[in-house]
Amino acid sequence: MKRAFQKFLFMLSVLFLLVVAQTEAQILLKSSSKINSSKNLSYTDVVETKFSFQDQFYGDTIKSKLIPAEEKKHESGKYDLDGKNVKYAFDGIKLVTLNYSDSTYSVQKEAISGQDTRTLIYWSDKMKKVSGSSKNKAFSITDTVINANTYANVEVIEKDTIDNNQHHYIISKFIIDKKSLLPIKIISMFKGKANDGSDFGLIEIHNYNEYKINQTNFPDLSSTIIPNYFRSPKKREPVKFLENGLLAPQLNAVDLKGLKLDNETLKGKVVLINFSLIGCPHCVGAAQMLNRLHEKFKDRNLKIINIYPIDTGEIVALFDRRENVSSPSFTANRSVQKTYPFDGYPSFYLIDSQGKIAQSYNGYYKELEAELEKKIAASL
Repeated sequence: MKRAFQKFLFMLSVLFLLVVAQTEAQILLKSSSKINSSKNLSYTDVVETKFSFQDQFYGDTIKSKLIPAEEKKHESGKYDLDGKNVKYAFDGIKLVTLNYSDSTYSVQKEAISGQDTRTLIYWSDKMKKVSGSSKNKAFSITDTVINANTYANVEVIEKDTIDNNQHHYIISKFIIDKKSLLPIKIISMFKGKANDGSDFGLIEIHNYNEYKINQTNFPDLSSTIIPNYFRSPKKREPVKFLENGLLAPQLNAVDLKGLKLDNETLKGKVVLINFSLIGCPHCVGAAQMLNRLHEKFKDRNLKIINIYPIDTGEIVALFDRRENVSSPSFTANRSVQKTYPFDGYPSFYLIDSQGKIAQSYNGYYKELEAELEKKIAASL
């Protein structure tokens, strides 16, 4: 009798969870349908984003105008997104980006460029996908009532795993006005692997207000006029790195306590110089790689140093603590780039024990660690 009752309670709880999941899936589908069925839609999107390697959120207020495409992917819709520093205009075929800071423009075929271009067309497609997948877990949080309006709170977990002792997840939270069926807030949280193999996280928050639906005097989004004073950015000539075999110049840098780098301590050692920048996601991957190289060669004649030509020592110290950087970091004047030419961040120079350039590397990529291991081992 007791077992039968326990089985009944178990089946009841499973049924309850299924009903909850179906209910939350329905509110997401209804919201998605409301967005897609609109002839046009405009709103203000206050966007806040923060990568795991950043200390503060980056924010922007984006005036958004959309023409959704019914029953099609978000790439088929049209949008005009006007922010503080940049404007994105997608006509269903091409994306025109206007950069207000330097009056330059670019054109590309891809609809999605970054966090700022994740419109409600994108999130509508996302809501439809997550609600239709049995792999996802949907949870209902208690409804919120503000000024007599009721808002549904739905959390969807697409991924939640442990990978090499790292917590990886994809979680989305939707707060939806039950009357209008439009979101007032969407929070996206990600922690996982970047394309270069490094671990990073991202929190992306969208706050919506000033909705207007199906306006009669809605602007034409099928074509974008580029102002005549805008120009395409000048093409940069690739920087020529120091040639292999040249005697490596001395480094003019100071450590995080303000003490000048003693170049004499580098003599007779194989030196790997990492030119880095705080706020660069690939520099985070490079820091993780350099920690592994430091551990692998810590009992041998290798010295790894990190040089920051732009950032302050205070910011670098925060980064080093957060990423558990095991090699010493230094700040330098931008003129260091004339002594050691490089093109973007991160960039690397490997110097052999004779003080000569053994190899230079531009950027961080998956194969770099194996290349460095091989070259370092050959130089020791």
